[in-house]
Amino acid sequence: MAGWADLPLDLLNSISNRLDVVSLLHLSTVCTSWASAIGCRLPALPSFDPDQPIPWLFLQVEPSTSNPNHSDFTFYDLNSGSLYCVPSPIPYPSICGARWLGSNNGWLALINWQHQFHLISPLTGAHLLLPSVKFPDNYQGILARYWSNNRAEWNYCAKVIPCQDPDRRSGSHSGLLVLALFWPHGLAVWKDRGNKWTWLDLETRYKDAIVCGGKIYAVAHDFLHCWEVTGSSFKEWDIRTITNRMLKPHANYLVEFGGKLLMVCRNKEWSRLSHRMSVYELDLYQRDVLWEPVENIMDHALFLGMGYSRVASTFALDGAQENCIYYVDDDYFFCDLSIKQPFPDHDSGVHNLEKKTYERFPVDYSPPAAWFWPCEL
Repeated sequence: MAGWADLPLDLLNSISNRLDVVSLLHLSTVCTSWASAIGCRLPALPSFDPDQPIPWLFLQVEPSTSNPNHSDFTFYDLNSGSLYCVPSPIPYPSICGARWLGSNNGWLALINWQHQFHLISPLTGAHLLLPSVKFPDNYQGILARYWSNNRAEWNYCAKVIPCQDPDRRSGSHSGLLVLALFWPHGLAVWKDRGNKWTWLDLETRYKDAIVCGGKIYAVAHDFLHCWEVTGSSFKEWDIRTITNRMLKPHANYLVEFGGKLLMVCRNKEWSRLSHRMSVYELDLYQRDVLWEPVENIMDHALFLGMGYSRVASTFALDGAQENCIYYVDDDYFFCDLSIKQPFPDHDSGVHNLEKKTYERFPVDYSPPAAWFWPCEL
């Protein structure tokens, strides 16, 4: 009796022609004959290991050279120091001219000229249109008036952060939870398969937010706000005042590291170039000494930028330096989106926590860029 390995080549080719990159990768692991037949159809990809995630740097998207209705995504690989063009079935007309807002878990978040939020997966071709953002009934606050007066602009959303939705009832993670930070202020959340956004705060300008330990944390200039996630509800849990002036720079990033919550402070000069970074750990059990300085993250690296900032192990990786912070230019307010050529003066680099040194990032791009984590697909 013939087995799966004996599937006719023309039938296997017909099936593979209808699959995305990730499905082809899975299919090629079934047996050696399938790997041989499908291998020639796989595009060159940056290396990634599900057990040791390391991000790619997403640089740009263009119309596909083979199909003008599809898209070609360009990524930079830290391990090889090379650029890779990854074809995707994502329709290019649907994302042409979009503004990129964040990335995590294989998703890229964007907003288009119609002020619609999208999540796309370049490797699988998945495409989610998120609900429109609406204010609560009878809300007539400052944010509503600002949006009404500046509706022609599309920079009212500063950052979108795709996260895993913590299911507190079962102790597992299921689905997506998306956080959106708005300009000039406001924080909203959307849960997978929900039909609307839930406003957590309409009055505060937040710098970053994250899901950690079943809770949503958001940092503003003077305080850290926290909400507990229970099913489809969000209960205000705690507010901590930030009194240390060193914790109030131009940009703050929240990062989970081994179940602990870190905050990275990124100071910028008027030239927009980062000239000092520091890392602190949140102590949930101390009211007086809220943040403890972190001098060493050992064989790990921090990746800061649009969307979800994360930590990755650098063990046995040639391209990533340990105990370092990798940061990219994520400030849209200083970016000319009409420029498509590489921009050599972007604020990107590698900061060594031990040596207190800064190196320019080894690739030029037209900012902003985003770290893309493909391994959790």
